[in-house]
Amino acid sequence: MQQMVMLNTRPQDAYRKQDVLTASPVDLVVMLYDALKRNIVMGKRGIINKNVPTAHKHLMKAQMILTELINSLDMNYQISEELLDLYEFALKSIADANMHKNVEPLDPIIEMVDSIREAWKEISNSNRGTMQLGEERA
Repeated sequence: MQQMVMLNTRPQDAYRKQDVLTASPVDLVVMLYDALKRNIVMGKRGIINKNVPTAHKHLMKAQMILTELINSLDMNYQISEELLDLYEFALKSIADANMHKNVEPLDPIIEMVDSIREAWKEISNSNRGTMQLGEERA
């Protein structure tokens, strides 16, 4: 029975699972932002194509990702309060877009997600560089 499950698994899913299992915490945040953007874009496309079920599904996934990002904030840091404000704004905008099937609120959110994702990616890259320097010294 387990062999049948393996036969039905797509290779992309296996790679994605391996990426998640081996990712650093910062890389996991970058992956969340990638998934967030992907779902917002797919939701927007669903609205444009008048495919309500697709739009709803992807915009709900985007809201779930934002909720996960909110739950992962450490409120002992000032930046967390600022991120919370942004995440809550994004949640409201996505819910509004989903409720009214209006793409207008989504574009600023996509830009915001891109911007924050880039910052996390830079942190990830700088952490990798620091790790490599540390490994060379060892």
